Amino acid sequence: MRKTPVFLLLKCIFLIGIAPAYSYEWTTDHMQVGVRWQPSSSRPLNNAYELTRPILGEESSYVMFWVAWQQVEPTPAHTDYEKNPSPGLKMFDQVVNGANQSGLKVEFVFFGSPSWASEPGPNGGKRPKIDHFNAFLTRLAKHFKGRVHSYQLGHETNLKSILPGADVDFLHEEIFIKGAEAVRTVYDTAPSSPVLISTSGCSPCQGCPVLDGLNGIGGQAVDDFFERLVTNRKLMSLVDCLNINVSDHHDGYGMMDGSFITSTWGNYDLVREKMDREGYAKKPIVSAEAWVNWDDGKLGAMELSADVNGDGKKDEIDGFMKTLTLMGKCMERGMNVMNFLWTDNESPWSMGLTKRRDYNGRVKKLRPDLVIEASDAGPGVITQKVSLRGGDDDFKVSDGQGEIFTIKDYLNPSDPNHLMYYAWRWFAQAGGGRDEVIRHALARERGNDIAVSGPGYTGNERYRVATWNRTRKIFSVLIYSSGGNGEKSAKVSIPSTIQQGKRFNTDSSKRDFRGEGFADGQKYFVQIETKNIHLKDGSDQRFKSIELGPFKVQKGTLVVEIPQMDKFTRLDFMLSE
Repeated sequence: MRKTPVFLLLKCIFLIGIAPAYSYEWTTDHMQVGVRWQPSSSRPLNNAYELTRPILGEESSYVMFWVAWQQVEPTPAHTDYEKNPSPGLKMFDQVVNGANQSGLKVEFVFFGSPSWASEPGPNGGKRPKIDHFNAFLTRLAKHFKGRVHSYQLGHETNLKSILPGADVDFLHEEIFIKGAEAVRTVYDTAPSSPVLISTSGCSPCQGCPVLDGLNGIGGQAVDDFFERLVTNRKLMSLVDCLNINVSDHHDGYGMMDGSFITSTWGNYDLVREKMDREGYAKKPIVSAEAWVNWDDGKLGAMELSADVNGDGKKDEIDGFMKTLTLMGKCMERGMNVMNFLWTDNESPWSMGLTKRRDYNGRVKKLRPDLVIEASDAGPGVITQKVSLRGGDDDFKVSDGQGEIFTIKDYLNPSDPNHLMYYAWRWFAQAGGGRDEVIRHALARERGNDIAVSGPGYTGNERYRVATWNRTRKIFSVLIYSSGGNGEKSAKVSIPSTIQQGKRFNTDSSKRDFRGEGFADGQKYFVQIETKNIHLKDGSDQRFKSIELGPFKVQKGTLVVEIPQMDKFTRLDFMLSE
């Protein structure tokens, strides 16, 4: 009997357009760790295959899509989604339905403007005509209501190139306020559906021209951008959260002037202080765009990367180190939504977490020099950045834009994943995949702390993140300790129930999770996994798994001592019953 490839069967399913019921409402208290995906409108088979890959099929909890308005509505005729859907709309239907079928939450991020809706100008650049953007969002929200769960209203809107001819007042009124009102109105209309709405991340470009009306350049302009956001009461009443870019740039940790923005996490701290000052301590900051470079460090004359570990090279190991730092410092501070670009594309800006696959064998047929066998026995690995133009059966292959990353740059060429994927995957455990997971405790928050002490918790970089898996009724703690070597102990304690937090699980939360957990007197076990990660192939090293207990919950606290703590440690607290 002839077997049909799995990804072909999935294609048939995904194109049907059936959206399953979701098991939980995505609130700002939920932890989501996922990926940004740029699918193809001309290659639905490619899209279907990508949805079967582990990073989307198993490990992520949400997926972000960049939505170019001109892609969805290239002409006025394409505003009729029923009678004249564009190829772009059909593509988003396919991938959103596929993500829904996999149990993933979905976020849309918007940019660009078609020429017919612009004032005036070519695709992708000019300012939208008055009331055109909110009309577009109304159409799109009606179409994807219940299937898309979060809307980010702009991309790097601090830059002049995003909205040429506009100013900050236009951005606030036409994009943020009217855009949020449009989405909210659709989702609140019976039958209502929950939705999260945010604003826009900011580019870390020191030399790029900024949006008219912002003061200064670079970091100073970003400071002013967020200052204007937090002082706009109407705007802040309409959005659920603000966004920052979690991007590796230049020295690995941001390319802003040090007087305002010293790093990605410095940007987080800056925005957090502004929100707290204005009375928005209960509104979170989430990831907008996030990416990491590990190349040899140049885009033309611009330095993009850094030798983080001081070995004289700029390679995947530096990308791995930067991923640990960027994700760890932001998540520990309270960032509940985190994503990275998940697969290589033609862009010179960053590497994906995974490598592009020769899903149908056509790249090997056209360019056999670019494809090698994959270590997982699946489709071949494409060994450099490429551009694919055309459909599944007729696309052409050419080199990617700008810097070309080749097989000689790969530490483990046949592995479908880049090394930094293994750092991302470790943090992705906090998102729980398809399980419902919310933030629990916060490092250094009085009365709600993730307390870690002892000689095993050592090193220059140390992060700790705690979650409550509502699906499995498990408290989990992820601990990174750069100096850990699997020899020394550490003591960990967390609250045994969800507490009233300063930023999460508050009296303004959309759902009240407070009080969930383990009661005093109940008995619990702790499953401990501790390891290091190999710096060539991402494999586990010195892996140890032990179970301790039973212990009794006392004074509202869960406590355990890790006998031999390594660099990467996961703790699962489970009731013995």
